[in-house]
Amino acid sequence: MRRSTVILDGLWYCLCPSFRISASHIRLPFTRGKRPQRHDFTSAIGTTPRRCLNSDATKASEEPKSQKGTESQGDDHSGSSIAQQSSQQSQLTFERREHISPPLSSSITLPPSPGVPKNLEERSTPDLENRLQELATGSPKILSASQILRILIRDRHVRPEVRHYRALILANSDAERGSPEVVRQLLSEMEKNGIPADSGTLHAALQVLAVHPDYLLRQQILRTLRDRWLPLSPAGWHYVVAGLLRENQFELALDHIAHMERKEIMVENWLHSLLIYNLCDIHDFDEVLRQMRKRTSQGHDMTTDLWLYVLDVAVAASHLETTRYIWTQMVQLGYLHPSKVLCRDTLTVAAEKGDTKLASLVIRFLSESDVPLILQDYEKTVEAHVKSGKLSSAFEILCKMHKAGIKLEHSSTRAIFNYMVQTRTSPRQAWAVLKKLKSLKYPIPMECAHVVIELCDYESFNDPFAVDEGISLYQELYTLCPGKADVSVYNTLIGMARRAKNIQAGMFAVKEMSSLGVIPNDKTFEHLIMMCLDAGNFESAYRYYQDLVARGFRPDAYTRQQIESVCSESNDQFAIQLRNDPQMQDDSADDLIERTEGASDQSVSIRKIGSETPPRYADRSERRMREPPTRVLLSKEARRAASKERRKRKRRRLAMAKAQEEEGWMDYEPGGLVPEDQLKPDETQTS
Repeated sequence: MRRSTVILDGLWYCLCPSFRISASHIRLPFTRGKRPQRHDFTSAIGTTPRRCLNSDATKASEEPKSQKGTESQGDDHSGSSIAQQSSQQSQLTFERREHISPPLSSSITLPPSPGVPKNLEERSTPDLENRLQELATGSPKILSASQILRILIRDRHVRPEVRHYRALILANSDAERGSPEVVRQLLSEMEKNGIPADSGTLHAALQVLAVHPDYLLRQQILRTLRDRWLPLSPAGWHYVVAGLLRENQFELALDHIAHMERKEIMVENWLHSLLIYNLCDIHDFDEVLRQMRKRTSQGHDMTTDLWLYVLDVAVAASHLETTRYIWTQMVQLGYLHPSKVLCRDTLTVAAEKGDTKLASLVIRFLSESDVPLILQDYEKTVEAHVKSGKLSSAFEILCKMHKAGIKLEHSSTRAIFNYMVQTRTSPRQAWAVLKKLKSLKYPIPMECAHVVIELCDYESFNDPFAVDEGISLYQELYTLCPGKADVSVYNTLIGMARRAKNIQAGMFAVKEMSSLGVIPNDKTFEHLIMMCLDAGNFESAYRYYQDLVARGFRPDAYTRQQIESVCSESNDQFAIQLRNDPQMQDDSADDLIERTEGASDQSVSIRKIGSETPPRYADRSERRMREPPTRVLLSKEARRAASKERRKRKRRRLAMAKAQEEEGWMDYEPGGLVPEDQLKPDETQTS
């Protein structure tokens, strides 16, 4: 009687779980079809043969294969790629491990695994398991985890468990090759194969989402934890907040941090630093300051790199409160040493905001760091004091600079001048401040007195009597300041007198220059020329113009336009000569060269005072161009207004001529401005 074949299928094992094959002559059929499996791991981890080998075959599978070579390790291996590579190399089906395979299985050998280093293949299975856990918890790398899992599951026939899924999920924390989509597939596969995801696996997924954010998957994991009554660990809270920060959900992240504090979960330094960096990126420095103050009040330290970064971006954004807090907490106490450039930028912020305390702290730090202070550092400190309303302190700093031998420039007093103009400080009030400093034994520099006279010049636009105040302050100048006034002081006085039509004040300044031996510059002659033209004295204006040209100067374009406008209305021979002079011709190329030389050579004076406005006659040419070509077209009211204006000008000229005759101004020689011993031979002949 023919013996029937015993089929060891799944039903057989279920009905006879204690069955063991004891006879070697029983043959099992080779089934080509796919047998039913409880778990399908072919998609994510790999096709692991469940065919149970005999003792000899098992030993053969665990022995290192000396014939295997090492493949390239540069490929990107994810869970799916492992399965594809493993399935292409092996077609073995799963069997229960506790059963012995037929003798045919002993003759089956697996080809070498591609991309697996030889040193990994030589390690034992427990060693590879430990190595896999170390990689997962230490520095997760997809390539390394994939190689180990390929050896364990494909070559060593280790059944995939939760720990293998967890290790592969953690491997996706790799910042370069990780993917939240792979994590989603792995979790779905575990659920499909009946492998429950424990708390560690779900927290591993949250760790991946902290690096590669996916809001929907994160919410699904949190919902799963809540449904299973699994608490979110402190590390899980950190991963959730980190993912929210990477998604720019700052309000939700701050809300989670507040909830962590209520649960007495300490925020780790890495999460706090990540929060600060992201808040700085959106320039929310108020929240940055609040978080840093709360952190320091709790007794936690922050890295110096974080302090320095926040100081840098806060200074760049001109956020005073954050800048002051970091400076007082770290720099002043010696824990932080910013660069010289950052210190000067901080001083600029203090000057813009009027924080005198911060400005003094920066100056002190620069001095203690043996960094030489430059003029701009003092000027920013002066600006900080005037912005805070301390005019006396600003003048005091300038006096200390003068005492220390630091030469002041015109820019050193610009902050004070702007403050006095904005606050409508009277020149007498500012002069009284200088007198008080003089009584305190401070040497008053000439630039401090000059800025007060400039204030009189500014007020002369609206008040013609301001020139008298300026002359009065000048008469007290030498009792306040040692030394001799420079030409800029006299140019201010002459320009102020010209604007106020006060010829007497202008001639007083000219005689002072001549008596003190102050050398005039081109701006001085331009003021004198225009003063003479306003008075109708074309001869003196022409002589001043000759002195100007003889000294190598040339009137700027604005002054030439004014001279031509005035001289074109007169038939005087000197007016004609002045108008037709070659230097008076409007040459755009010469103007361009003139502006270029003025920008490169500091010896050439400024072409136009910024505080001046065009005088009343500056729009004559424009007004003349707008007039009709014939008188017939003018209306009766227009002709009456023009006649009234001509009579007004005539009375004005007669009054000026009478004043000039009484004062003897017509007898004044222009060459007397420069002492004879300081004139060059050619200049003496020209005069």
